[in-house]
Amino acid sequence: MTQPELHTMLSQLIATPSVSCITPDLDQSNLPVIHLLATWLRDSGFAIEIMPVNDRKANLLARLGSATDDGGLVLAGHTDTVPFDADRWHFDPF
Repeated sequence: MTQPELHTMLSQLIATPSVSCITPDLDQSNLPVIHLLATWLRDSGFAIEIMPVNDRKANLLARLGSATDDGGLVLAGHTDTVPFDADRWHFDPF
């Protein structure tokens, strides 16, 4: 499958709400972001593993190539955002 343009990918990520908060009313699932990233990475040849944290949260592991003892590169990042004050925005941030 052909990957979307970088601008399209970034737009899709930004448009996918994934607010993480200790306040249950504000907390959202990160699964839509995880599944979006997993699709793009799988289409690029990565082996994908989605590791559930609970029924609404997960971590994503993606591996390219076979495992060796020669080292490698690990990248870590966040798939969530912080709560925001909607009254301070001129438009919906998502």
